[in-house]
Amino acid sequence: MKRVTRGLTKVFFRITSLTSLMATTVAVVEFITARPCLSAEKINLSLNSPLEVSLSLDSLETFAETGEITGDLKLFTLILDDTMIAQLRQGLQQSLDYDVRQVYNLTYSPLGREALEQIGKIVRFSYQRNGFYGLRAALIGAAAQSNGEGWTILDVIAQFPTKSIELNAGDLLKLKNTLDVYLEYNEAVVAAIETQARMEAESQSDLTVEKLSDLSQPGTYDLRRETITVTNPALRQTEQGLSVNYDFGVDIYIPQGLNQTAPIVIISHGFGSIKENFVSIAEHMASYGFVVLVPDHVGSDLAYRENYLEGKLNTLLSPIEFLNRPQEISFLIDHLEELAASDLQWKKILNLKQIGVMGDSLGGTTVLSLAGAKLDYAHLTKTCNQEEVILNPSLYLQCRAQYLPPENFELGDPRIKAALAAHPLASGIFGPEGMGEIDIPLLITAGSEDLIAPVAIEQIHPFVWVNSEPKYLALFKPGTHFATSEMSSEDAESIPSFLIGQYQEFGREYFKGLNVAFFEAYLRERSEFLPYLTSNYTQAISQDKPMNLEIIQSLTPKQLEVAYGKKIPVPIIPPTVESPISQRKGTILDEIRQTGILKVAMRRDAPPFGYIDEEEGWTGYCGNLAVELQEHLAQEIGWDLGIELVELPSTLENRFSLIQEDTVHLECGPNTIRQDIEGIAFSIPFWTTGTRFLTQKERETQINPNLNLEGLQVGVLENTTTEEFIQTNYPEAKIVYFTGMQGRAEAIKAVVEGNIDTFVSDSILSLEEMARQNLPVNNYVLQPKLPLTCNFYGLLLPNDDPQWQATVNQFMAQLSTQKVMAKWFSPMYSAELNDLEYCLNR
Repeated sequence: MKRVTRGLTKVFFRITSLTSLMATTVAVVEFITARPCLSAEKINLSLNSPLEVSLSLDSLETFAETGEITGDLKLFTLILDDTMIAQLRQGLQQSLDYDVRQVYNLTYSPLGREALEQIGKIVRFSYQRNGFYGLRAALIGAAAQSNGEGWTILDVIAQFPTKSIELNAGDLLKLKNTLDVYLEYNEAVVAAIETQARMEAESQSDLTVEKLSDLSQPGTYDLRRETITVTNPALRQTEQGLSVNYDFGVDIYIPQGLNQTAPIVIISHGFGSIKENFVSIAEHMASYGFVVLVPDHVGSDLAYRENYLEGKLNTLLSPIEFLNRPQEISFLIDHLEELAASDLQWKKILNLKQIGVMGDSLGGTTVLSLAGAKLDYAHLTKTCNQEEVILNPSLYLQCRAQYLPPENFELGDPRIKAALAAHPLASGIFGPEGMGEIDIPLLITAGSEDLIAPVAIEQIHPFVWVNSEPKYLALFKPGTHFATSEMSSEDAESIPSFLIGQYQEFGREYFKGLNVAFFEAYLRERSEFLPYLTSNYTQAISQDKPMNLEIIQSLTPKQLEVAYGKKIPVPIIPPTVESPISQRKGTILDEIRQTGILKVAMRRDAPPFGYIDEEEGWTGYCGNLAVELQEHLAQEIGWDLGIELVELPSTLENRFSLIQEDTVHLECGPNTIRQDIEGIAFSIPFWTTGTRFLTQKERETQINPNLNLEGLQVGVLENTTTEEFIQTNYPEAKIVYFTGMQGRAEAIKAVVEGNIDTFVSDSILSLEEMARQNLPVNNYVLQPKLPLTCNFYGLLLPNDDPQWQATVNQFMAQLSTQKVMAKWFSPMYSAELNDLEYCLNR
C-alpha cells in the first residue's frame, strides 16, 4: 500500500508539471496554466478494491490559505518532500485572469475539446464515464463566479458538478509508469547527443577556438527598418474568418551601406506569436549584412488568438493554416521577385539566389515544409487516433492537419537554399518519410527540457529521419521550448515558470551566433564560418555557463537504442503506414460514432450559402445548417462527448472531389442537382433558382436571350452547369471565363465597369453578390423574367451510403432546419416561389 501511495503521489505532482500538459495543446498552454484536477468536495481514489482513499477540498483550501496541513492531507504529505509540498501550495494559489467568455470559447474549441477528453480519461464522473463535461463545466463555472477577479484550481474543483471526482489508481499508475518511461528515455537521448558531441569534438581537435570572433555580438552594418503590406490572393483563416485576398504585414530589416546584393532570411513566427517578437534576432542578422523579412501569419498570430478568445472566430486553428503558412512565404518571395524586377533600388539590395528561412515552434514546422518535408497524411492519421492517452502536447496542434484532404501537397520551395527550424513540431505531421524529403542544409535547435514539443519525439527523432547532408542538431541544456525566445513581461507572467525555464539570456546569445554562422556558411557559402557549427566550438563557448550548447552533425537509431538500453517507448523510426484507402469502411454514421467527428465542407464565395462578412467573419446558411446537423447527430447517436464539427473550405473546383475522396461527409453550397457526377448523390432539394443574365440597365436591350448573342462578351464561371448551358445554347457568344474564389465578384465588377456585356449565373447568387458589393439594384437588370434554366439545389453526399442519405434527408425536413432556411432566405421566398412554380410546370 505504501508503494502504491508513493507512486500515486508522484504522478499527482507530475500532473502539476507534466500530465496536465500532455492533455493540452500548445495554444491551451499559453491560455490556461494546467493544474492537477481533484474533486468538488473530495477526491475518491479507487484502488480496484473495496478500499477507497479520499482527499477533501477543505484540507486543500486550508493548506493554500495558511500553509497548514490538516485532515486527510496529512496522509498524503507524509511521503512528500519539502519541494513538492511547496509546489503544491504554489499551484493551488496561482490565480488566472481569463474571463468566462474566453474560457467558454477555449473549452468549446476543437483543440480544447480534445485536451479535456484526454484529461477526462483519468478524471471521471464515475469509474465508467469520461469527465469531459464535468471538467468543461468546472472551468467555465470557475471563470463565471470570479467576477473578473481571477480564479484558481480550487475554484475549478469546487465547480465540478458532482460531489466527488473519481480517480482510478490503476489508470494513474499506468500513466505514471508511462511518464516515467518517457522521462527516462528523454534523459537517455540527451546523453546520447552529449556523447556524440564529444566524439565529434575529438575529431575537431585542430580547431583554435580563441581565434574565432563572438558572433553573438552585433555586426558592422547599420540598418533601416520598414514595413510593407503584401496582398495574397490565396484562401486562409484570418481574424476576420476564412478569407480571400487578405493583407499581411512584413517587417523588413535592411543593412545600410551595402556594396552588393545581400542574402535574404525570412523568419516565420510561432502560433499565437507576432513578428515584433523577433526584432532582436532580425536586427542582429541585418547587422551582419542579411536582408531580414518577418511576415505576420495572420491566421495564427496573437491577434487571431485573441479574437478567437473573444468569440469572434469559430475555430482556434484552421487545418488550412498548415498549407497557407509555407505558401504565404513562397508568395512573399514572389513579391520580392516582382519588386526586384520593377524597382532598381530593390534590385540592388536583394540577392534572390541566396534565400534562407528560419522559424520558431509552429514556424519551425513551416520552415520544414518549405525545406521539402512532406505532410504524411497516413502517418499523421495513425498517430492522432491512438487509444492511449496522448502525452505529447504538440500533437494536439499537429493533428488539426489530419482534416486536410489526403493529397500530396507540394509546399517545398526550390528558391530556398537553407533552413533553420527552432523547436519545430514534426513527428506526427511529417514522419520519417516526410522528413526524408528534405534536401537542403538544415539546422534544428532543441531544448533538453521541452515539455510542449518533447525533444526526443519532436526534434531528435526527426533529425535522425533527415537523410541529406549537411544537417545539424543544436541542443540547449537545460533548455525549454522558450530557450531562445524574446518574451514580453506579459508573456512571462502568463506562462508557468517551469515551462519557460531558466537562463534564456544564454540561449538567445547562442541562437544569434548559430543563425549568423549557419546562414553565412550556407547562403553566402563562406567556409570560414563552418568551425562555428562544430562541437568543439559550442562546447568551448558554453563551458562553465549554466546553459550548455551541444551541436552534432549525425546520430543513428543504434546510438539511441544503446543509450537507453531498453525497449524504446516510441519507435525511433515508425513503420511505414499504408496510404489511406479512399473507400470508407462501414457507413458514415458508423464512422461518426467511432470518431465523434462530423466533417462538412462549405463555400466561402457564395452568399448567402457561405461567405465572408467584414464584421461577422465567415457566415451563411451552410454554417448554421452544419451546427444544426452537429446537434441533431449528437442526439441521434447518443454520443456522450458531443459531436465535433470540422469545417473545410470548398470551391467550384474541389467540391466534388472532397466527397469522392471521403475528405468530408457532405458539402453545402449552391449545387445544382444532377445525375452525371461519378460518386456523388444529392440530398432532397432545399432551394430553387433560375439562371439569368445580369446586365447594366442601359444595355438591357442589347441582351436578348432569344437571339444568338453573337459577338457579345458573356461572363461565366468555369466548372459550372451554367458554363455548359452557354456553350451549348450560345456558341457564337464570346465567352469570358472567371475562376477561383473571387470569380463571381470579379465577373460582376466587370459588368459594372463595362468590361463585359453581361454575366450569367443563378439569380440568387448574383443578387447576393451585388448586395455584398453595395451596388444599386435599380441600375441593373436580371433577364429574362422566366429563367433560362431551373436549378434545384441539394447537399452533396457520397452515393454509396444510402443510410447517410436517408439520415440527411430526414434532417433536412425537420422544423429546426426550416428555421435556419427562413433566417437566410425569407426575403427571397417570393422570387423562389415564382421560379419554383415555373420550373415545376415547364
